[in-house]
Amino acid sequence: MKTKLPFLLMLLYLLVPHQNKAQQAPQYTQYIFNELIINPAYSGSKDILNINATYRTQWTGLEGAPTTQTLSVDGPARNARMGWGIHLINDMAGAQSQTGVYTNVATRVNLSRTAKLSFGIAGGVSQYVLDGTKLNAGDDIPDGAIPDERESQILPDAKVGVFFNTERFYTGLSAANLIPFRDDKTVITTPRRHYFLSSGYMFDLGPYVHLKPSFLIKHDFNGPANLDLNAFLLLYNRFWVGGSYRTSIPVFTDVNMDEIKKRNAWAILAQIYATPKFRIGYSYDVSLTKMSDYSSHEVSLGYSFFRKQNGRTITPRNL
Repeated sequence: MKTKLPFLLMLLYLLVPHQNKAQQAPQYTQYIFNELIINPAYSGSKDILNINATYRTQWTGLEGAPTTQTLSVDGPARNARMGWGIHLINDMAGAQSQTGVYTNVATRVNLSRTAKLSFGIAGGVSQYVLDGTKLNAGDDIPDGAIPDERESQILPDAKVGVFFNTERFYTGLSAANLIPFRDDKTVITTPRRHYFLSSGYMFDLGPYVHLKPSFLIKHDFNGPANLDLNAFLLLYNRFWVGGSYRTSIPVFTDVNMDEIKKRNAWAILAQIYATPKFRIGYSYDVSLTKMSDYSSHEVSLGYSFFRKQNGRTITPRNL
């Protein structure tokens, strides 16, 4: 017998997105170590080949809760002013899922010896699926609003971004889900257009201790903007530890404080370089709402390939 999602989850993941003709983009916590997943202009910014994988399970223990897996590869091109990247994503939330692949290209301009400005674009395709066999519509849902079978569509997508960095400072602005899709004949929904603004700075607190505060604003202009405030310590250039506070702010929209509080959450994160090339990261998120009984977990793995340039070995920067 096939498992049916509870009626409440069906409303959360199907009806609300369908009314807006869009669903929310996947949530990440460890983007601070791999901004390629939110900004294509980040491609090749570390001047070495990087491989990153992430597995996230949100609201663990809640039936139909989101899970997300990503795999990304990026590095510099033979032309020193170009960077490239590939990003794969598999995101599932209840009866809905998205599986996509993107190819990134970035061009970089050297503004000074340490300052670079990059412009990037990503193009790809995603398969969106709504599995009606996992849903229990109940008696209050009109006939035909919920499909009886599995429906899927393959659709194009695009992203653009700009990224500026020095040895200590970075800031980036990007837009995702640029190709709109509307079809009243299907209940398939795609993420609405999202905009990302991020920035951070590295401070020296001593020869072996560094502080990196940063923030991320994510906005879709259909509600309050999501704001992440982050602070991390880097110890002996091998161990990261810190935390994030996630909330919402009214930008270009009018919302009351009760709506803002519904999005509050905090996270703690640790990452260790097991070897100079291989890193392991873990984050633990807890919502400060009624969902606080369901925590979220995210695990990341990264590997870097060092290279030599002008007789010296190029290693990853900490930004």
